[in-house]
Amino acid sequence: MRLKLTLISLLFLMMSGAGLVLGQDRVPATTEELRREIEQLLNQANLADARWGVLIRTMDGREVYGRDVRQTFMPASNMKLYTTAAALDQLGPGARIRTSLYAAGRRGRNGVLGGDLIFYGRGAPNLSPRFSEPSARKYNELIPAKTIPAIEEFADRVQSLGIRQITGRLIGDDSYFAGDLLGAGWEWDDAQYYYGAEVSALTVNDNSIRLVITPGRRAGDQPQVSLLPETRYVKIVNKATTVAGGETKIGVDRPLNSNTIEIYGTMLRGGSSRQIDVAIHDPALYAATLLREALGRRQIRVMGGVSRMDAVARQAEPFDEAKLHELVGIESEPLSEMIKVVNKESQNLHAELLLRQLASVASTGGTNGTGSQEGKTTDDYGRPIPALTLGNVVRRQFLQRAGIDVQSLSLRDGSGLARQNLVTPVATVRLLEFMARHEHGRVFEDSLGIAGVDGTLERRMKETRVAGNLRAKTGTLSYVNALSGYMKTRGGVSLVVSFMGNNHVGPGREVTSVMDRICVLLADYSGVVE
Repeated sequence: MRLKLTLISLLFLMMSGAGLVLGQDRVPATTEELRREIEQLLNQANLADARWGVLIRTMDGREVYGRDVRQTFMPASNMKLYTTAAALDQLGPGARIRTSLYAAGRRGRNGVLGGDLIFYGRGAPNLSPRFSEPSARKYNELIPAKTIPAIEEFADRVQSLGIRQITGRLIGDDSYFAGDLLGAGWEWDDAQYYYGAEVSALTVNDNSIRLVITPGRRAGDQPQVSLLPETRYVKIVNKATTVAGGETKIGVDRPLNSNTIEIYGTMLRGGSSRQIDVAIHDPALYAATLLREALGRRQIRVMGGVSRMDAVARQAEPFDEAKLHELVGIESEPLSEMIKVVNKESQNLHAELLLRQLASVASTGGTNGTGSQEGKTTDDYGRPIPALTLGNVVRRQFLQRAGIDVQSLSLRDGSGLARQNLVTPVATVRLLEFMARHEHGRVFEDSLGIAGVDGTLERRMKETRVAGNLRAKTGTLSYVNALSGYMKTRGGVSLVVSFMGNNHVGPGREVTSVMDRICVLLADYSGVVE
């Protein structure tokens, strides 16, 4: 009997502990009690190494809680809030981006097209199955396929024009964006992974390729490797081995400025396959290669091979649309849909494309922030001004209009992958407040992840009052976590929240669980805010 009681007591303690994990603490009755509960959660001994920046404010400006609200913190992917808000303000929710296929020459007899075929990108992110497959409409991760539907559409439409041969080159042209392919301040060891993919005005399949690696039939055999999409653009060096015992430990390596991917490690015989998404080098050439391969499947020959033109090369050979004939043009999804991928799924490449898209605003009106005259797109040395630089000028001007002190911020990239990004909780809350009153505020809010429902918040706070309530952007880097967005208390008070936790060297979940529990406290709070 005593043992039975002991087991019951133990079960009760376990259930109590589980309740604490879910945030089922005692609900504060007053604002002062709420503040004390928040303070206790932030001051836990296991988080003594963490720096916290927190601001919780009602939509009408009453502060519920604040800590170091004007100190700067690395925001990780909370930077995407700054980028998507600026893009929505400047371009509008209905903005679309066109990708074109131009003929430099004329069509002759027997389906022969003289001159080059120019595959011209303007920064659209939609040349991927993400926007083509019905199952991807919930903005889940990119779903790789053997072929890219948008590339196949370009090839089909070329075929429908009766073209059987192109005498010149197939040029992948990403000159619309000047500047480096990698984001400012990005770490080199991120570059081979899908989340650090190169940024190009001509982007296809998120500038990545999926390796599907399957164990061989016998111990000692090399694993089987297949590519999605299927292409000869990358070279595979397979140094992996199938083993009879042990476990699967498989890795890949793609050096910078190379498309040779080395596979190493071991795969357990009879085990499951592994899928690894790897960023490719030189996206415009990748796009042109995929299109040439698609044309080849339709017996359309490109006699001059594939090449790439960037903004520097275009200075010697300017792109003149008036002298070209557009054979095919495909419009992107509207911006209102594009920013859902950026904010719900935290897609770095798409965020970087949007920031560079703002360069078109800087270069067609107003000053470009470099002390030069309107419309200038080259620096004092005659080099093209990077689209990232011009886009960042527009973003900073937007933030100033939103009432944010940009002098106290460091805004390096569009996605938050750069560790030189520094923002404050008060700037982030002010941005969210501004967007809540913006003419496109509902579109902006709809782009955010919903706790317990979708995006990067799908698995967080599911069985609490926060689920379906909090709409927010997450942020995650090594030793960096952030969460900022909108929610309501049980008493119906609308809140704007921004949490930033830096420098904790333990598991990131220790930081995010505190954020989650504070959100639960807020959602359960039914009192007035004093």
